[in-house]
Amino acid sequence: MDINMVPTFDVLSPAQAIEALPYLLSYQPDGPDGMVFILAHDTLRDRPLFCQKFDLPGDKGNPNEAAHHMMHNTLHRMEEFATGPTNVLLYLCASRQDARDGHAAMTRHRALADALLLSAEAHGIDTLAAMFVTPTHWWAYHHANPNYRHEGMPVDGPDNPGVVTMNARAVGIPTPPSEAEIVAAFEPVTGKEAEIQRAAIQRAVADRAARVQASSFDAETERLTVILDRLLLGGGDGTPLESLTPGQTAELIVGLRHRPLRDVAIGYIEPAELPRARELWALLARRCASATTTLVAAPLALAAFTAAVAGDVPAALIALQRAHTADPRYLLVRLLMEAIALTGSVDDIADGIRQERADRLRGHDS
Repeated sequence: MDINMVPTFDVLSPAQAIEALPYLLSYQPDGPDGMVFILAHDTLRDRPLFCQKFDLPGDKGNPNEAAHHMMHNTLHRMEEFATGPTNVLLYLCASRQDARDGHAAMTRHRALADALLLSAEAHGIDTLAAMFVTPTHWWAYHHANPNYRHEGMPVDGPDNPGVVTMNARAVGIPTPPSEAEIVAAFEPVTGKEAEIQRAAIQRAVADRAARVQASSFDAETERLTVILDRLLLGGGDGTPLESLTPGQTAELIVGLRHRPLRDVAIGYIEPAELPRARELWALLARRCASATTTLVAAPLALAAFTAAVAGDVPAALIALQRAHTADPRYLLVRLLMEAIALTGSVDDIADGIRQERADRLRGHDS
């Protein structure tokens, strides 16, 4: 994911670069998945230019291939900006499992760090530093101070604020929320509940096919639209969403894979509807019973859109990243990513969607 919203405070040391990371991401990097985060810095204007985020390759991945992909992508972004001399900061952020033994994880990911440094050099990109980060400690690869390599340095942040945190508070920048807490809202159900839900989804696929054959796709979309209107329109009918049965959520999950229903679903963004819409899309994401099925892309994209409309950009970014991982070809996800990266909001998209919804509701009234 490309993020162009970079805070304007100064970063004068590796410790401050680590402390600035949550502000660059818009959330504290304490989630379950590791990542490589690249900050490009415009040396002529002495300011951040853009940021990019990549999945941290697993132990079985080829570090040289992964590094080449990341640096090639970064160079392409630099060319898009048509900027002058640019250098980069490389952050290797630990997964939840890595964070249990940060020093061992730092050592294990050294091959990737070295490959990134070599690839940056091969692409003509100067590197300021390559650092490994857990929620509590950080290390710098190839740094003269052995403390940075062995014992690890404590991460400054909300509980032990350093210069970056204090400056951010002084200008009213809020403390970035926890990635782990945001991700928890979208975690798939497990165990017996997951088995029941997967079986319900399989039945929903078969039942939907039978209904479409007996009537039409339009009739099926209209049937599910009536359900969504009952649950959400104008604040909905008050039905506790958690009380929806596996069968009821399964038919919505399967139906949202069809774009016409998704285009109806994205319209529930008026103030009275947003809280329940966000709750429903997160519920459907969880009840997909998997973080990797392509079915989860639609509810996660809807969750991201409603979060962005509500001004919760960190939740929107995390939901979009998870949706992109599940289905990299899902066009709505890419559209929302680009809108947030370029403008920091989805206001223009929301305006168009409100007009489409008004047309739909007028059609019902006529």
